[in-house]
Amino acid sequence: MMKVYSNFDALEVKTPTACGMGNFDGVHLGHQRLIHELVTRADKEGLESFVVTFEPHPLKILSPKDAPPLITSLEQKKKLIENYGVKNLLLIPFTKKFSQMSYEEFVERILVEKLDAKLVVVGYNFLFGKGGKGTAEELKSIGLQKGFETLIIPPVAVNGRIVSSTIIRDMIESGNMKEAKALLGRPFSIRGKVVKGEAIGRKLGFPTANVFLSSYIIKPAFGVYAVLISRNGKLYHGVANIGQKPTFKSKANVFSITLEVHIFDFNEQIYGEEIEVYFIEKIREERAFRDVESLLLQVKMDIEKARSILDHI
Repeated sequence: MMKVYSNFDALEVKTPTACGMGNFDGVHLGHQRLIHELVTRADKEGLESFVVTFEPHPLKILSPKDAPPLITSLEQKKKLIENYGVKNLLLIPFTKKFSQMSYEEFVERILVEKLDAKLVVVGYNFLFGKGGKGTAEELKSIGLQKGFETLIIPPVAVNGRIVSSTIIRDMIESGNMKEAKALLGRPFSIRGKVVKGEAIGRKLGFPTANVFLSSYIIKPAFGVYAVLISRNGKLYHGVANIGQKPTFKSKANVFSITLEVHIFDFNEQIYGEEIEVYFIEKIREERAFRDVESLLLQVKMDIEKARSILDHI
């Protein structure tokens, strides 16, 4: 089991380490390449593998208005990094005071003194230290003096497009789930607790699980999607609507965004449980219907379309 450290001052390492550094939002194919190299080299050279990242995202502190919505929650990020074989995760609390640390001091205090790093793995565009003045190449140069090797991971491209969290966010916000999956290496997902809604779906004969949406997590384009649902280690097929329920719009929900999931062939009570919703393909845009009968007809068509999509993945 991966060990997670958030108390930086109390951290003590007994074995020299291999450290992979970055924000790792989305843990996409570029991050996965970095982590693979980290774990492989650590195992080969008898080093303790560490992923070093920052919590919260630095822009949340430095420029909140520019901070991007996250592709993965912290819990999702932890799980994904662990799944790739990393032994330790260091979450450095990112504060305004920490942001004033120069990159030279970062190397000396954290990589050399605290982590006893012998190998540091970073992406080609990694920046660190006050004002982002430390670059991957600068790290490589300092490492030669301080006694550690720096491995710089080049860009990873899919279909001629460099994999980046920014591009993946654009794809998700546009509803392009197949493209997002190609760069993430898995379907985009939202994990959240099932909370009580207005029970409109149940009254219409199609009960839905209303999934809590964190304000920090990116939202897909409004619409209806074929989805997979993970609950207690088991996968279910379903259809989901994310948006503002325009057919039933009221003053109470005029600004609220909801994620409602209809799980096929399922009738258990799951209020309070955590589920993960994997967005496979967008079926249609969200729209208002003139009456309930028109909505019901469309829901039946959506379910048929979602079943067809999910039966072929």
